[in-house]
Amino acid sequence: MPVQAIKYGIDEFGTADKIQAKTCVLPELNDTQVLIKVHSSAINPIDLKTRAGLGFVAQAKEADEFLPLGYDVYGVVEQCGAQVSDLQVGQFVAGMVGFAKQPGCYADYVIAEADELIAFDVQQKSEVAGLCLAGLTAIQALRKFSSSQSTLYINAPTGGVGHLAIQLAQLQGKEVIAVSNRPSHELLQKLAVKVVDYETFFSQERQAQLLDLVGGEIGERMVANLNSGCEVVTVPTISAQQIVAAAQQSDISVSGIVVEKNKADLNELMTAYRGGDLFIHVDSTFALQDIQQAHEHMEAGQHAGKIIISHS
Repeated sequence: MPVQAIKYGIDEFGTADKIQAKTCVLPELNDTQVLIKVHSSAINPIDLKTRAGLGFVAQAKEADEFLPLGYDVYGVVEQCGAQVSDLQVGQFVAGMVGFAKQPGCYADYVIAEADELIAFDVQQKSEVAGLCLAGLTAIQALRKFSSSQSTLYINAPTGGVGHLAIQLAQLQGKEVIAVSNRPSHELLQKLAVKVVDYETFFSQERQAQLLDLVGGEIGERMVANLNSGCEVVTVPTISAQQIVAAAQQSDISVSGIVVEKNKADLNELMTAYRGGDLFIHVDSTFALQDIQQAHEHMEAGQHAGKIIISHS
């Protein structure tokens, strides 16, 4: 029997009030897919950029197409494709689903490829949805650095990716310094990380690694403040070319990153989380029907950590 899903997304680009709910009939599962009843999701900056018409996902949207939003999912398996052997009906699962060209996790039901998901033996907190895209971005970005024990600066440290990247880098034994325009924020105190404000960072040239989570003019200025031979990994795709060009002018090693699904990485993140070595800071939780307000809350720029969407 066909499954109907309520999906939240956009017909046209614009502000958060462009988000609307639509009832869709889901296609039949293929052999490698599962159907998930969604318990929670999370908001990521790419959701806001896509909604506003920015980035490569937005560019691929047809003018009259409804584009659902969201990539993070935590829920329970309701159906399995014929070739799915490592997941079972009734299991709790989480993952980054549909990245990048098929978002749609702001929904009550989602179809996912089995290799996008990891399973749990018991029910988890709804916050685990917030570890998927952000955590995968953090772990994969950190892997791009050499094994040098250089000091690692991380900007936007109170963001979803930033607060996870700090913890992961600390677990790797790196000396981490957060660069923040709110250096006394309680989350930074909770992370037990050294913090400097931007004025202090720019007060002298730095010999260090930089994980750039801001991009744009700020990212470019920070790169220009590094000595030659330093390493930079920049995450925002919209300004990646700008940052790469700035780094190359200064003889700095630089690379961008586009996050990829990876079950091993996701399992590593969840093992650290469940073992108490990694925490997810939940800024706030919104009901699915209040997704517009959740987007507005993130755009206000005062949140910290993850904004979780409850679907139950």
